[in-house]
Amino acid sequence: MPLPVPTDASGGWALVSRRLGIIGHGRVAARIDESGKVLWRTALPVQFALTGRPGQTHAVATPSGSGVTLVGAAASGRLPLMAALDSRTGRLTKLAPPPARPPGELRLVTVSSTPGTARQAVAATCLPRSSCTLTAWNASTGQVMWKQRTRGPAVFAAPCKQEGEAGRAGSHENCEPLVLVADGLLMTLRHGEDRLRTRPVELPRGHIAQVLPTLYRILVTTDPIGPGCRAQAAAYDLTTQSPTPVWQRTVAWDQPQATLHEGCRKDPSIPLLMAHRVTLPDSAGALVGNDFDGTFPLRLEPGEYPVAHGSAVLAHRVDGSYRDPYPVPSATTRRSRPSELSPTAENLGQGAWYLPGRGRRGEIIAVDVHGKITWRRATSGPPFFLTDNRLVYADGSNLVAIRASG
Repeated sequence: MPLPVPTDASGGWALVSRRLGIIGHGRVAARIDESGKVLWRTALPVQFALTGRPGQTHAVATPSGSGVTLVGAAASGRLPLMAALDSRTGRLTKLAPPPARPPGELRLVTVSSTPGTARQAVAATCLPRSSCTLTAWNASTGQVMWKQRTRGPAVFAAPCKQEGEAGRAGSHENCEPLVLVADGLLMTLRHGEDRLRTRPVELPRGHIAQVLPTLYRILVTTDPIGPGCRAQAAAYDLTTQSPTPVWQRTVAWDQPQATLHEGCRKDPSIPLLMAHRVTLPDSAGALVGNDFDGTFPLRLEPGEYPVAHGSAVLAHRVDGSYRDPYPVPSATTRRSRPSELSPTAENLGQGAWYLPGRGRRGEIIAVDVHGKITWRRATSGPPFFLTDNRLVYADGSNLVAIRASG
């Protein structure tokens, strides 16, 4: 059937909600059912054109609770506009004018909802190499609910990925609305809460590079420094107020895939979380282990690359063989991975893989439990599961919805 919403340069959409079946890009949003039938199609005003990713303007705010909140443009001297998109009818309702914008660059916008209350929007504005101001307001009334200003720079966890983003099978990401580190404090805004939690923590020495919420911990890593590219990782408990890390690890940071600019090889775009495991780059071979207790039973050897299999990460080789640090009984043998799949193949789950190509080109590959390829389909963009067994993707000017079983 004709494509109800145009795609971006990669063949995907700026807004994807697999739970609701809503896709959007540019000035169009639509809802589709399991067969790909369009239930509604809405033209968006230019202020809410969808061109960004979560955490930015012109994007969907995630997590968004039961509704869909769009982050629009920011007028001069103001924080971004907000709008609610009704998932049943497609009706767009502009919310209240936002508060004045504090000085600095807009770094992040998120939304947190508490049961029985209106949406709470939170924006972070930061001065160069200096303080950040967090402003929370009631998106329905525009009233400021609270503010928090840091004394020094802040490092924010990346916003949650979209529900339908490829490669999310077995994701171990903990999608809280807001997590950051500043002034020796760990700050979190959690689901169902309307106030920022702050607690002092013993941070690792060095410049904080990344903050990564996992299911049980908040992982903090430092930039690699010195001739040996030494970096530290420390994990903090989400359920206690203890300032001491649950575990710490020092590594000789090295990511061979990174483009070497100067000094150590590093690339923050390469994910450290895969399935239910954390990966720490190291010159002797990346370490793959448990974020809960900091044990790392798997070290990748030359020619190996990590591949997610359910809740595990295996060390695969180009010939199709692999090492498994957590062998399972034969009755629950892992689904095999065909040797034809390159390291860039993304596990979609349900025995389906997505192999990105150049530009919009890609391919869906279905695999049986023995690792045999049962079918292939070319795509014009990354697919996503609308339901447990229905894959949706763009094919040229058409929208396709197929069952994962073929």
